[in-house]
Amino acid sequence: MRSNRQIGILIVLLGNVLFSAKAIFAKLIYQYDVDPTTLLTLRMAFSLPIYLIVAIISRRRKPDLQISKKDWINLLIFAFLGYYGASLLNFMGLLYITAGLERLILFSYPTMVVVLGAIFYKVPITSRQILALVLTYFGIAIVFIPALPEAGPGFALGTALVFGSALAFAIYLIRVGKYIQRFGTGLYTSYVMVLATGMIFVHFLLTRDFSVLVLPWKVYGLFLLLAIFSTVIPVFLISEGIRRIGASDTSIVASVGPVATIVLANIFLSEPVTGIQIFGTAFVLAGVWFVSRAKEPPADPEAMENRVR
Repeated sequence: MRSNRQIGILIVLLGNVLFSAKAIFAKLIYQYDVDPTTLLTLRMAFSLPIYLIVAIISRRRKPDLQISKKDWINLLIFAFLGYYGASLLNFMGLLYITAGLERLILFSYPTMVVVLGAIFYKVPITSRQILALVLTYFGIAIVFIPALPEAGPGFALGTALVFGSALAFAIYLIRVGKYIQRFGTGLYTSYVMVLATGMIFVHFLLTRDFSVLVLPWKVYGLFLLLAIFSTVIPVFLISEGIRRIGASDTSIVASVGPVATIVLANIFLSEPVTGIQIFGTAFVLAGVWFVSRAKEPPADPEAMENRVR
């Protein structure tokens, strides 16, 4: 029988494979002259009904939960960092760099999570985490560094945008543990995503005309798939993963994302898979395996928060 930790790792793996398809959908949608703001708006518009339904059902299951003004402020901050700011910067960066390079830069966030946790919350970095980080990033470097000389115009801007996305998501991850525990995965995730969707809609109304929403039906089909398989499902999976194994190990296991992007890009964008990519993939999976073999962490993610009180 699998432990709670092993189940959490499997959940994080599945969530990140689905998240990795986001870059593939974006590249396919960009072929129809859709800009990043419109892409993000339609992505969240298709997702919103599901979040609203989950929010209503989950709230009814927690009638005694008290949500203070401070809680709502924090939820707004989480929505801004994790799913408005991070997503917008990410999609903007994809205009300038390939899906593969986007994954490389974005997945610098596991290191940021571990380091930020150590700096601000005094969470010790274990030898197993260090080994896992070395293996995963060495594997990612093997895969993507040879592609850097072929980078096109706008590479520096695209790199900066995606790096900003990674930093925003890392800050988000180290702050959300106690809220997921208290609210529950369903209620917390749906609330944050509804708030993020509101921010995205306001951004669209201030910067775009409704005429940009007139698109071929094929594109709306892509948006529906993007919303279900690379937004709604993985968002809930990642939140549940954080609840089970914590932010640091969630971020390390998420390093499988670039590997998933290689495979998906080959299937849907016809990007070739080389021997060096397979070699790098082995290191990434080895890093994930080391994390999965660790002992159960402390059950309460609030321990991180308590260290600064």
